[in-house]
Amino acid sequence: MDLSQINAKIRPRNHYEAIDLGFVMARNWLSPLYALWFCISLPLFVALQVTFHQSPYISAMVIWWLKPLFDSLQLLYVSEKLFSNTVSFRKILMQAPRRLWHDAIVKLSIRRLSLTRSFDMPVGDLESLHGTQRNKRLNVLQRTTSSAAIWLTLVGMTIENIIVFAICGLVWMLVPPQLDIYIEFFDLITHPEVHRILSWCWYLAMGIVAPFYVTAGFSLYINRRTTLEAWDIELTFKDMATRAQAKGKQPVLKSSIASTFLAIIMVIIVISPSISSADQPLGELVTELSPHEAQQRMILIVESEAFNDIRSRERWQFKNKTELDDDDEKTTLPEWAEQLFNIIAASAEVLLWCLAIVCVLFILLRLRGIEIPFLEARKFSNAPPPSSLFGLALDQDSLPDNIIESARGFWRKSPRQAYSLLYRAALSDLVHVEALNLHHSHTEGECVRLFSKQNDHNPKSQFFQTLTEQWVMLAYGHQRVSHKQFDALCNEWPSHFPICVTEESGDLAP
Repeated sequence: MDLSQINAKIRPRNHYEAIDLGFVMARNWLSPLYALWFCISLPLFVALQVTFHQSPYISAMVIWWLKPLFDSLQLLYVSEKLFSNTVSFRKILMQAPRRLWHDAIVKLSIRRLSLTRSFDMPVGDLESLHGTQRNKRLNVLQRTTSSAAIWLTLVGMTIENIIVFAICGLVWMLVPPQLDIYIEFFDLITHPEVHRILSWCWYLAMGIVAPFYVTAGFSLYINRRTTLEAWDIELTFKDMATRAQAKGKQPVLKSSIASTFLAIIMVIIVISPSISSADQPLGELVTELSPHEAQQRMILIVESEAFNDIRSRERWQFKNKTELDDDDEKTTLPEWAEQLFNIIAASAEVLLWCLAIVCVLFILLRLRGIEIPFLEARKFSNAPPPSSLFGLALDQDSLPDNIIESARGFWRKSPRQAYSLLYRAALSDLVHVEALNLHHSHTEGECVRLFSKQNDHNPKSQFFQTLTEQWVMLAYGHQRVSHKQFDALCNEWPSHFPICVTEESGDLAP
């Protein structure tokens, strides 16, 4: 994958911009994408229509279930087309047998009903990750993009249904009114030919939406990788390096001539407005009109075509009640439909009354102080203290019996290990004794601020701040700490931290 050959502008986008970029890619490569989908799926669909002649809807359901296999070919074409201009329809079609069977069982079983399928496909098809590695990769990629991928799937399903109803409505509109066709609803939905028409409409809707669905999910995937791996920054540095090399090859004379020419143009642009404005007095810019001339000008403006642009607009509205009563033809629902609506309305009324009664009972019980276990909110316990911070083990069992004596012993050999022991013991005390809520993401400065906020004007917080400053200066700044400063910390230690009485551990984290 060569980022310098990419055929799109790579930059971090929000989810909607990324989906829109996918739609643009689908429109640019629409013909080969449709050809890939219909070349593979159409023969199979026709064969299923012939096989299940009495139940044609089965063919559409089978094609719907096999959509991940057909989408993988479109994904392969889009991915190679984005990073190369040499890919062709014939090349992708030759790879169809191998790509269709790639993870086919998993795609059609445990991953088939995933709402983030368009976003997850590149991880398995392009990165070739499986099992635990795939799950870890998806956990990172889906951290901020899963909701957009889910909405993309839901909207795609909705558009497919709209296309199906639109095609059926168009066919019905083209039926001549002179035929006077009247079919009962139950007979219509159970007729095999109607099932055949609906199955073809569903198949066409899936084929129409498929390229846009696949490219939009792939664009979300590319946008997420751009954010995580900083592709835009890499491309910017490559462009800067290319421009610097090209600029270094140009002769110095050409650059100086171009700079002189630009400077002359800038001087002319700056001077010319001042000259033109100086030649004409400010008083002559506005023409004074008499009342009669102003009235004549207003009449001309009012009578002009631009001012008298009259447009008519049509919209639907309800008829008046009198007109509705005078209509000869009144639309009436079938008897079975009225009974069905009555049953639904009665059931909804009963459910609403039951819900209202349950709410009133719940409020009364809560006012009397009676707890309802299955309706109470879950109580989450506090998270356990961290076992390590900044690479330092905080378990009290890992600390020696006498902190000060061990630290003085380390000071003779390695001052860094001595301060590491003191700082580690102080953090362990803050976590286990002071119950300070620290996380792995906190820095040394944040630990100081949190402890100072919890223990305001406490000598212990001042001592911990001094210890942290000296530890940071020694560990990160690589600056020497005097023996006097270390001895002062050791002498003041027992007044702030208790002496640890646990088993000694020889392995001390530096």
